[in-house]
Amino acid sequence: MAQVLPANMPVWIANSTPVRDVEWFWPVGDRGIKPCFNRGANGIDGTLSTALGMVHGGHGVLLTGDLALLHDSNGFLIRPQLRGHLTIVLINNQGGGIFEMLPIADFEPYFEPFFATPQSVNFETLCAAHGVTYELIHTWTQLAERLREFPEQGIRLLEVRSDRQQDAQQRLNLLDQVLT
Repeated sequence: MAQVLPANMPVWIANSTPVRDVEWFWPVGDRGIKPCFNRGANGIDGTLSTALGMVHGGHGVLLTGDLALLHDSNGFLIRPQLRGHLTIVLINNQGGGIFEMLPIADFEPYFEPFFATPQSVNFETLCAAHGVTYELIHTWTQLAERLREFPEQGIRLLEVRSDRQQDAQQRLNLLDQVLT
């Protein structure tokens, strides 16, 4: 995203794993990309609604995980009144990826249902119910192409599917490289 978003693009970054990944790995640059996020209590309340408020009268991007988006999916109800455009980059890892990084991840059978909280929502169907444009992203090239150009109006969701356990291991590997 840091390499392909248009200059001066506002980006709302959801709490939990997305904001940590941006803090750890987003390269320093001079393109004027405007990151916005809620740090503090680390809650996921209002993620979508806040991003929609940010873009009203303009355009921008929301980077979010599946649980944060689902927690505020009623925010889609504002779509008919939205003046502007929001592109949502959804990292769908079937649950709370941040918890894979914590010691609780070693405690099965309780970890998966009570902490990872996997979900099986079909985001294409959810988008159709709200009149939101949906696209499943298969390659990094496809994602880069979609992030270079933005519609003038409405909401589109770009779903990137990933594996929580593999993501956690990759994140640990990257952090190890950065910290050594």
